[in-house]
Amino acid sequence: MDAEDFFQDVLLKVLERVGSPVNIENTIAYIYRSLRNRVIDYRRTQKPAQSINAIIGENGESPIDLLQDHKPNAIELLQTEHGKRELFEALECLSKIERQVIIAHELEGTSFKEITTLLEVPKNTLSSYKSRAMPKLKNYFLDREGD
Repeated sequence: MDAEDFFQDVLLKVLERVGSPVNIENTIAYIYRSLRNRVIDYRRTQKPAQSINAIIGENGESPIDLLQDHKPNAIELLQTEHGKRELFEALECLSKIERQVIIAHELEGTSFKEITTLLEVPKNTLSSYKSRAMPKLKNYFLDREGD
């Protein structure tokens, strides 16, 4: 909240009291005191913020260290022989047409329009093949990760 929010909140409460039987003698003093009390209430209820660089735990880790992914980057992994071998093994679990679509579109960067011309298959059908193939590949790698 910023100063304008506090002031608007207090002013709204003052305007709500206009019709009440309680008479406010010094309006400016009342607004000032209400504003001060509202800020104090906010400060008391606000939870302390923890820095993302603060050190926690016995290992001296910070929250940002806990959020980082320590797995190898997929691009770096594919540049190794082991990564290439695993990718081609994963592609073998797909049907022939799914494999062709994934290789052409994802690995070779061919557009769906060009693939449509090459394979003589409608674009929506190619999208369907790809959308079925991607979860299969994902599951393949997730299963391998557990081993």
